[in-house]
Amino acid sequence: MRRLCYLILLLLTAAIATQAQPGTRKKVAVVLSGGGAKGVAHIGALKVIEEAGIPIDYIVGTSMGSIIGGLYAIGYTPEQMDSLVSIQDWGFILSDAVNRGEELLIKKQRSEQYTLTVPFKNKPKDALKGGVIAGRNIARLFSELTVGYHDSIDFNRLPIPFACVAEDLVDGKEYVFHSGKLALAMRASMSIPGVFQPVKWNGMVLVDGGMCNNYPVDVAKEMGADIVIGVDVKEGLSSAEDLNTLSDIAGQIIDLMGVAKYNENVQNSDVHIHVNVKGYSSASFTPQAIQVLMERGELAARRNWESLIELKRRIGIAPNYVPKKHGPFATRQYKDLNDIEIVSEIDPGEIPENTISVGVHFDNESLASLILGTNVTLNKRKTHQASLTVRLGQQMGGRLDYTAHPFNPKWYVTFSYQLDDNDMDLYNNGDKFSTYSYIHHLAQINISRSWNSIHCSVGGRYEYFNYQNILVPSGFDDGDLDFRNQHLVVYYGRMLFDTYDRRTYPTKGCKWNLMAELYTDNGVRYAGKISPVISAFWEGAFKIRNRFTILPWIGGRAILNDEYSFAMTNMVGGNTPGRYVSQQLPFVGIDYMQLAGSKLFTAGMRFRQRMGSNHYVTLTGNTGVQHDEWKELFRHMMWGGGLTYGYDSFLGPIEITFNYSNITHKLGTYVRLGYEF
Repeated sequence: MRRLCYLILLLLTAAIATQAQPGTRKKVAVVLSGGGAKGVAHIGALKVIEEAGIPIDYIVGTSMGSIIGGLYAIGYTPEQMDSLVSIQDWGFILSDAVNRGEELLIKKQRSEQYTLTVPFKNKPKDALKGGVIAGRNIARLFSELTVGYHDSIDFNRLPIPFACVAEDLVDGKEYVFHSGKLALAMRASMSIPGVFQPVKWNGMVLVDGGMCNNYPVDVAKEMGADIVIGVDVKEGLSSAEDLNTLSDIAGQIIDLMGVAKYNENVQNSDVHIHVNVKGYSSASFTPQAIQVLMERGELAARRNWESLIELKRRIGIAPNYVPKKHGPFATRQYKDLNDIEIVSEIDPGEIPENTISVGVHFDNESLASLILGTNVTLNKRKTHQASLTVRLGQQMGGRLDYTAHPFNPKWYVTFSYQLDDNDMDLYNNGDKFSTYSYIHHLAQINISRSWNSIHCSVGGRYEYFNYQNILVPSGFDDGDLDFRNQHLVVYYGRMLFDTYDRRTYPTKGCKWNLMAELYTDNGVRYAGKISPVISAFWEGAFKIRNRFTILPWIGGRAILNDEYSFAMTNMVGGNTPGRYVSQQLPFVGIDYMQLAGSKLFTAGMRFRQRMGSNHYVTLTGNTGVQHDEWKELFRHMMWGGGLTYGYDSFLGPIEITFNYSNITHKLGTYVRLGYEF
């Protein structure tokens, strides 16, 4: 009897020990669907799956699911991925833009007046070859995040075996990555056709796996999974009223492609965690949207908490079973993106110098305007370039530049010709003073040196002003402003400095613009005298709190000669320097071009509060002085201010300003859309 008891006890112990062995339980896979930005919800769901104590033996994904899944497979925790997606500048990552701090200042200045710039290698028709986005910054990010896994490897040998889905456009078949380079697999799986350039690899042209299998439960089963937990951010097919944007249409096409397989895979899921993503699209990469989507992913998983706990019984583990802790991935210290060794198969290479650009602008003073530009390299060594810019609108014109880099890429000589045909309104003491039009010819040569934050140039220019249709008050002698046609030869030196962190609505950094000019009408003197003009403008941005920034500025321009032509005359008005003519200083409260004395100085302060992700409210106050005589400079002070609401859109800032000044003596309204040019 005693022997029988020992035998029974031994058998029970062996059975318990056998049940505790990991090899005897059922294998579990987590499947993550595609969905663009909506896919960040997977991170919240993974937090809950871990919390429930579910072991994860395989992870499979498509598109954004492949990115989250691939990172999880090599050790990233949900908490690490939460931080990663929250700190990214997705507008920059999902573009081919150069980091602002890494671009030569002169290129930065030229490019930032355009709404859209598309590079091309050989011919303009190549500009959109394969997709709008080459994926340059995505390639850098993926290469940074997968350091240590840049070699071709078997994905089954990762800390958690992984697979992801792409589609081969050559034969239309599904391609499942079980091996290779991890960054390559992730990049191929997320290549939305027409948006991102496809990945060409091993004779295949790979695009977004959502085209054929957006919720790949079947792949997980083929890998050996007995139990599948699926996280799904598919919202269902959209109605006609909801198909408005390119993102909406692209998402609908992807959903339609694989609807049959999707329905089958949903049926084969043991736990189907469906996330409510209503109100968000695949392009919802704003910080607020990302935070909400991660919270919704967590909430959806918690709604399935009982199912997850019950699943542990089916897996063959105890309700209180706790798997081995996952991760964390040992990330490297942050490194400049340009210093990363990019995985070669997804590296688009250097940004082509050849570009096509377009910019749009509207305001209630100059109405609508359009700028078109192209830049072309003239030789393989990229030492000779030409650019053409055309502006259409109330102020029409064109400019042709030829640039040579004879010694060093950062040193160059530029020859320019510019032609403008302008209709202008001129104000004095708040009242319209003159309406005139003129043809302006400019020929210029300069030698320049450019750094990332500094640009210096010296040179000379010839200008011819041909004034036409001049309307002035009755009894006014237009000779007082020298409206005569004018030939000028100007010698100048200029230094620009720019460390702003953003193209629009900066939160840190500053700008300097210093210029010394010598105006002549015969190549030596103006009206028999030396006629120098000194101008300077400084503005800065200082972030006081996370959403609150103070932006002071101060500027001045002084004509150091009693005799000067109208072409040299100081102007004041507008929100930015050079709003209508190059010699114009800003003054909020004056929306137009206001005549000023030969000595002009303005200063102001902006207090800017960010509301939400892209909405801004700005309170501005400024003051200024102007006169022809130094001793009279402070006799009449100008003051003004305004309140601005702005929205930072993909077309540029959309702003409406309500302002007032002691010059206009009335409430003004200024509306603008787009970047200044």
